Amino acid sequence: MALNVTLERQTGRLPAEFTSFVGRETELDQVGRLIDGHRLVTLTGPGGVGKTRLAVRTAARARDAFDGGVYFVALSGLTEPSLLAQAVCDALGLAEQGGEPAASRLADHLADRRVLLVLDTCEHLLDECAALAEALLQSAPGLRVLVTSRQPLDVLGEQTIAVAPLGRPDPGRAGAPGEECDSVKLFTERAAAAVQGWTLHHGNREAVVRLCDRLDGIPLAIELAAVQLRTFSADQVLSRLGSRLFQARGMRTSVPRHQTLRAAIDWSHALCSPGERLLWARLSVFAGDFELDAAEHVCSADDLPAEHVVELLTGLVDKSIVQRADRGGQVRYRMLDSLREYGVERLAAQGGEALLRRRCFDWYTGRLRTARAELAGAGQAGWLAWFGCERANIRALLGHVMATAETATIRDAMEALGRLWMLHGMAGECRHWIDRLLEVRDTTGEGWSGFLGVAALTMTLQDDLAAAGALLDRALVQARAEGDADTAGMVVACQGVAALFAGDVDLALQLLGAADEVGAGVAGDDVLFLLVEVFRGVAYLFKGDYPAAVAHAGQGARTGEEHGELWVRSYGMLVCGLALWLAGDLAASIERLRRSLRIKRDLGDELGMTLGLEAVAGCLCSGGEYVRAVRLLGAADRMRESTQTAWFGPHHAMLREIHTGRAAEALGERRYRAAFEEGGRLAPAQAIRDALGEAPAPDGAEDAAGACPLTDRELQVAALVAEGLSNRDIAERLTIAKRTADSHVEHILAKLGFSSRAQIAVWITEQSP
Repeated sequence: MALNVTLERQTGRLPAEFTSFVGRETELDQVGRLIDGHRLVTLTGPGGVGKTRLAVRTAARARDAFDGGVYFVALSGLTEPSLLAQAVCDALGLAEQGGEPAASRLADHLADRRVLLVLDTCEHLLDECAALAEALLQSAPGLRVLVTSRQPLDVLGEQTIAVAPLGRPDPGRAGAPGEECDSVKLFTERAAAAVQGWTLHHGNREAVVRLCDRLDGIPLAIELAAVQLRTFSADQVLSRLGSRLFQARGMRTSVPRHQTLRAAIDWSHALCSPGERLLWARLSVFAGDFELDAAEHVCSADDLPAEHVVELLTGLVDKSIVQRADRGGQVRYRMLDSLREYGVERLAAQGGEALLRRRCFDWYTGRLRTARAELAGAGQAGWLAWFGCERANIRALLGHVMATAETATIRDAMEALGRLWMLHGMAGECRHWIDRLLEVRDTTGEGWSGFLGVAALTMTLQDDLAAAGALLDRALVQARAEGDADTAGMVVACQGVAALFAGDVDLALQLLGAADEVGAGVAGDDVLFLLVEVFRGVAYLFKGDYPAAVAHAGQGARTGEEHGELWVRSYGMLVCGLALWLAGDLAASIERLRRSLRIKRDLGDELGMTLGLEAVAGCLCSGGEYVRAVRLLGAADRMRESTQTAWFGPHHAMLREIHTGRAAEALGERRYRAAFEEGGRLAPAQAIRDALGEAPAPDGAEDAAGACPLTDRELQVAALVAEGLSNRDIAERLTIAKRTADSHVEHILAKLGFSSRAQIAVWITEQSP
């Protein structure tokens, strides 16, 4: 059986398999039976033996038995035990924003669902995984948990399977023809993939059989050996390996298979050039997958020039030490866990681990500074996608450098991260790191007011208004003392949001109105400051002044459009649509709300989608479509479990009561409950299509299968890009502002995962019938 799976960890989805699955039929049946009859099954064994691949294949086979879904949680890159529950929330799509602990939200979410949860690589978080699994299993009777770990969790009711190596050949039958054992099959398939035209035949079979026997049938060791056929014959591979199996260096263990794998990795390491060995060690600083630019900047030094990194990286890819981990059309790289751990040991032995981590964090901080500056513009979607890819790396680094990084570095990083976490709907993780920073750093000095403002806004979104108020007061004093009008304006705006959450609408309007004057207009390029007009619209909405609400929210949407961003713009549309609905203009309201919901869907903004569904439901209810409206409310409530905040303050429930009460009265309790429960069973994508008035997807079709990711306008712009027009030419052709054309092109590149206009042109050509 092979270990290789695609390393693109899309949220909660089972990793796709890029290589054939060899053997393991008996184990697959055994694990499948255990999952049917037991609620916690753990696959144990040494690194490289194939636990992950077996778990993925088993989960894929069992998918139909779990109507609540099958979710995969990769834990190898998680270094913060306290974020375990949040990592599982992320995999389940629970982009939490409330103050409730992640473990409690998980328990509530899973309580009435039949779900299979795969927790992969738990050995470094053994106690935490055991506690979480036990708690979830107690609260969710339909939950099954499949774990991979180098040792059991030791939880009551746990069923363990020791994953054995692949079947090994009998050397005494080395020359006999016939059915090969699984380890020889794996070697043969991987060798044929590594060397075009290579086949197993009478002349090399004996060497291959002996090689697989020496490697104890461990899949990773076999794959590392097979790739060496690019350089050596099977006999040469065998002879070189034979001298190393009994000379394994480094960490010793009582488990012979661990020694064999260690020997195989030692051997592969010895076959690397000195430069490749050095790069291998330095690349281990990345907890997840990484991009070439990061590798070049982080891993280069006097002894490894940046211009040599790509050549050495290619060599490591050729030797199967590093694997491609493409995401959205972007080429990225990653090492399997066993190989990364080996690199960590080598890096520690060189004595440069702490320095490299600081260099890596400095690199990411530079990128984060740029992201913060561009989040309010056309680059927003691209930076959100980038953060989704780099989140594991940044999270792992934060745990190491929180207390030791240079003050300016950690401060700038956290200000930018706060914004990215908010736009991604990760207030819980944002609060975790904010609390950590407040514990270990002195934030009373110069320059900290911006961070304090972001921290307070996060607390506000979690309804921790007392803590938020204290930080905002301190932030405003510091900003004014430093003459920082930019930050002072943002802090006053945050005070206005806090007042809105506290229910004091008049004070909220006063503070939000003063924010512009305090900031003197210089804070307009901050994505958080762009929300000021939107929140003013919300405040007027709650006062019942609908024309003012439309005016302010509409201005917020226009400001977002002028900047080329989408997040604030779509919230402005949403609030504008709510005000128009309450004012009785259903046609205009539904048009605005649907435009907003389409953008929220494109951004993956779960909170925005939840609010959008509720708002559309209100319009449908006012139009007499009660059953359809209640179905959307049921779907929104199911999604609300992942947000845990009203976002626009405590008055939000009042809006909800308007249409729930009207629908309940019209339908009666029984019909209302039936429609609501039906909506709760809808897939989010299906509910959103219904709210948008789109045709349902074909039965059994994947949500994204065959769907064009671009809007009609973006397709039009892409076609003009394919014609060779510049952004200025496109703006003139379509009679739009050049900045709007810039925004469209940026969004097209981000959605398609491209980096050049030429790629857009090729893509457009491929779409033509």
